[in-house]
Amino acid sequence: MAFKKAKKQNLFEETDKQLSGKFSQAGFGFSSGISVLFSPLEAAYLVKTGKSKFSGKTLEQFMASQEKTGKNFPFALAVYSLIYKKARQIRPFMKSAKYFRVYAPGIGRLEGKPSQFLCLAPGEAPSLKALEQEIKKAHLARLELIIAYGTEKEPKFIKVSSFNF
Repeated sequence: MAFKKAKKQNLFEETDKQLSGKFSQAGFGFSSGISVLFSPLEAAYLVKTGKSKFSGKTLEQFMASQEKTGKNFPFALAVYSLIYKKARQIRPFMKSAKYFRVYAPGIGRLEGKPSQFLCLAPGEAPSLKALEQEIKKAHLARLELIIAYGTEKEPKFIKVSSFNF
């Protein structure tokens, strides 16, 4: 049971097929036909919680390598972990780790559509102009907007509502 780098993009594959199937049933990863692939956040979360490990790397080494590609990876993992611990399904967008789809409590990714669009904005609360751009994205997806800001040790959340007349 260990994650290894997959041939596609920045994805990871669990080497234990039975464990991989259990992770998939629990809402992690996605099937690529032959195997189940995991985003870096999903893989890091499963390693952090002791459910798996990385082949040839420690979690700290993995985190350091991910920070080279995206400086906000530790903050993203902290937010991902916090929401997942609250018994909610959360899925990162494949193109950017800046956004997540969050499902209502008790709803899995195969049971319904997400209810919230979560945007990561580490540091101070975002400006009004930045909020306006994120509101447009959430509105196009017809999802509620949640902004996560703060630090990885203390993430904070803002729920933003908008309406049109």
